[in-house]
Amino acid sequence: MPRLSLTLMLIACLAFGCGRDNDRETTADRAPQSEEFVAPSLPADEPSEEASEAEVPTDELAGPQFATPENVKTPEPLPLFAPGLFTQPRQAPQSALAPSPTTPAAPLPYDVVRVFYGTNRVHSGSLNPKTFYGQGRGDVSYGHCDVSIPRNHQKGKLESPSIWRFEFREDPKKHVVLLGVVEKPQAQFMSELRQVVWNSMKVVDTENGPALAGGEALVFVHGFNNSFEDAARRTAQIAHDLKFQGVPVMYSWPSQEKSSLEAYREDGHMAGWSEEHLIDFVTQVARDSGARKVHLVAHSMGNRIVSGALRRLAEQCATRQIPKFNEVILSAPDIDADYFKTAIAPYITQTADRITIYSSSRDIALKLSSLFNPLARRRLGESGSELTLFPEFNNIDVIDATDVETDLFTLNHSYHASSPTVLNDIQLLLAGYTTEERGLSSMLNHLAWRIRNLGQQLSDRTLGSQSN
Repeated sequence: MPRLSLTLMLIACLAFGCGRDNDRETTADRAPQSEEFVAPSLPADEPSEEASEAEVPTDELAGPQFATPENVKTPEPLPLFAPGLFTQPRQAPQSALAPSPTTPAAPLPYDVVRVFYGTNRVHSGSLNPKTFYGQGRGDVSYGHCDVSIPRNHQKGKLESPSIWRFEFREDPKKHVVLLGVVEKPQAQFMSELRQVVWNSMKVVDTENGPALAGGEALVFVHGFNNSFEDAARRTAQIAHDLKFQGVPVMYSWPSQEKSSLEAYREDGHMAGWSEEHLIDFVTQVARDSGARKVHLVAHSMGNRIVSGALRRLAEQCATRQIPKFNEVILSAPDIDADYFKTAIAPYITQTADRITIYSSSRDIALKLSSLFNPLARRRLGESGSELTLFPEFNNIDVIDATDVETDLFTLNHSYHASSPTVLNDIQLLLAGYTTEERGLSSMLNHLAWRIRNLGQQLSDRTLGSQSN
């Protein structure tokens, strides 16, 4: 009996001890648990062997005046559209970030566009990426955000939940969704932007031999009554629909996100206050990103910030070197037309290779703006009898987009992003095509140009040949 009891006790101890060891082994194999936000592992694009082995002509890497070959270092390539779902800049454990080397991560059922940003909005205190930044003004913050694009996305659409389709919550597989926001220190932001710009460059064959493509930056500045989330979703949609060969960037200024007259006036004050911040931001992008070309796209009231910033930059050219941008696109500009013609245009023509103004006589939002500005009724974005012409400047193109089709029950104010015809035209514009090559109709002896939906067929053919 004593021997049997001893044997039973030994078996029980071994069984109990093995159980504890197994628990410790399992715990040790798991990733450390944290109360902070942890991003799920998502696939990153592998750098192309062709891109890494191709010989890139360094004389084409200069980009804007500030970006010189000596300043451009060859960083490790990063994926251009690498999703990351952080809400705040917190470091997740490596085991949670990196997929197992033997188990490939499943592909996402939607595309993800990474948008780099600068903003002088105040932090709201919320951890929700949609409300991470508020309506008040603050210091300039930097970072990136990831936005989903559905696989069945239609060009010009900003897909959102609809109660008519019994959709009551966002679904990245169906909608354009702001997935997350990562705020970064300025130096880290610029370093990562430079890496992604570099990674977007490639060598292509042309009739004149090998040439560089990609490596560009597109900076979008939103208009009145836009939240940070609105701006991020719109920037991603535009970049995706343009098939932009480079890095989408946005600057978000503190709009009140309301449609009242009081909010409109307050947004006007905020726009003026944001000019200096935008000057610093776009100068940094032009100087430090290594981008071969930097384009600016502004919409509605955002044109006040962009045009004001460019004028102030031009005024400084006598005392310091300023960047020169490639394409500056002013879409539906909510600016006093006479003021722009006399006080802004003579300056900003020095800061860009080409300036393109899109206008429309069907823009209801600008007609309302004219009522809100009784002393300066004519807006730069209006066409028809109100069309503003610039015969004295050969690098300003005025495009009348009145004839393009837009959705019913809209203000016809966002055609730069919602009309496939206008998006096609912008895509050709960024590729360097002239107004004649883009199939536009001359108006007033080449002082302005008309874009029609009929021109979409020509644009599609040209874009098709361009992509081949």
